[in-house]
Amino acid sequence: MATITTTALRGRWHGSDRWLTDGGARGAGRLTARITRDGVLLYFQYFNAGKLERVPLGPYDEAGDRGLSLLPARKRAAELAALHRSGITDLKGHIEREREAAERARRAEEETARRAAENAQRGTLRQLLDAYVAHLVRQGKQSAKDVRSIFTTHVLKVAPDLAGIKAADVPADEYVRLIGKVVEAGHGRTAGKLRSYLRAAYQLAIESKTDPDAPLTLRTYGITLNPIASIGALSRYNRARTRVLSVAELKAFLLRLDTLEVGPQSDALRLLLLLGGQRPAQLLRARPADVDLSAATVTIYDKKGARTEARQHVVPLLKDSAALLKRRLESLAEGEPVFSTDTRACMRLETISTLVSDIAGEMVKAQEARERFQLRDVRRTCETMLASLGVSKDIRAQLQSHGLGGVQGRHYDRHDYMLEKRQALEKWARHLERVKAGKTADVVQLGRRRVRDEAHQ
Repeated sequence: MATITTTALRGRWHGSDRWLTDGGARGAGRLTARITRDGVLLYFQYFNAGKLERVPLGPYDEAGDRGLSLLPARKRAAELAALHRSGITDLKGHIEREREAAERARRAEEETARRAAENAQRGTLRQLLDAYVAHLVRQGKQSAKDVRSIFTTHVLKVAPDLAGIKAADVPADEYVRLIGKVVEAGHGRTAGKLRSYLRAAYQLAIESKTDPDAPLTLRTYGITLNPIASIGALSRYNRARTRVLSVAELKAFLLRLDTLEVGPQSDALRLLLLLGGQRPAQLLRARPADVDLSAATVTIYDKKGARTEARQHVVPLLKDSAALLKRRLESLAEGEPVFSTDTRACMRLETISTLVSDIAGEMVKAQEARERFQLRDVRRTCETMLASLGVSKDIRAQLQSHGLGGVQGRHYDRHDYMLEKRQALEKWARHLERVKAGKTADVVQLGRRRVRDEAHQ
């Protein structure tokens, strides 16, 4: 017969703890209550191998808000009594094992939920684009900054919600919309770049399953199709520029260079011209160790294209270019690149691109140029005029380091072409002197990419 009642559990503490015990079948265990100064504690009491054991059930609360009320306590005691009768004599150990199992199950459930949340975020468009840019950086590709900038400006900022979707789930329609916005804004060439870069990012993810050089994380993105492949290539916006400076324009450009304050920007432009139109981005990465004044050479590292290792492009130095580099080396602080505006990092391509654009604008205003031109047009002008001087296509390729990726160039032709490059630069130096002095006829034949000077008259 039950001896624990709600009335009895309301009893006050009288200086010592008092125990109350419920009735029950002999040997099955029973509910007990301990009335203390701080409240009532409930237990399941039973005998194990003749020893009295008590399993804590928790504090008693008549309302059941901050503990067990009497009815739930008796229910739990009945469950333990049934276990005890079934042969489980070590209830404490059994309960502890159950608790540990429940804790393991809880942790496993949390881990499953965590992994599910991670998987939901893994392989998002933002992560794909970031992984592709990081891949370009690791490969030393100079296009990495341009790629990051275009992704940030035309994808991540304008479509942040889309950036959080799994890349494998983004339909081609979304990319048509994004690229179309850039076209509508009048930036067709940028739109073409955006399409090209997006396609390359997806292709890298697809090839990651068989390409050990691709980022490992891309293999978990589940990308099997390239949604950009079905989008038009926008080739009409990627037409090659044909702008070439005339002899008169080159003369005006050279004279304006002479008026610039001596410094890394103007020196970089002068050296680009003196060396026959080298790639600006590559020349701007030059370090003092790349300059060998005793051998009269500068080594430029050509990473353009699909090269996995930069090609060493050695360019001869003539009197003026050697003097310019000697002056620069003498003015550098320790660890400073040859061309730098902050003594720490190599000068950005945009710095001299802007300078050329400013000069071109001034020349148009002064009617010294028929239209504006860009930095890359200067390199094209150098090659066009070198051709007019009788420098062969092969030697121009060696001098400007382009078109040298074939099997013959990579594996068989080991000639350094230093003599031929030096002779070409000597012709070029004489031509620049005649241009500045106004002794060269101002005739440009764009159809043949040739310039006729007084030597051909």
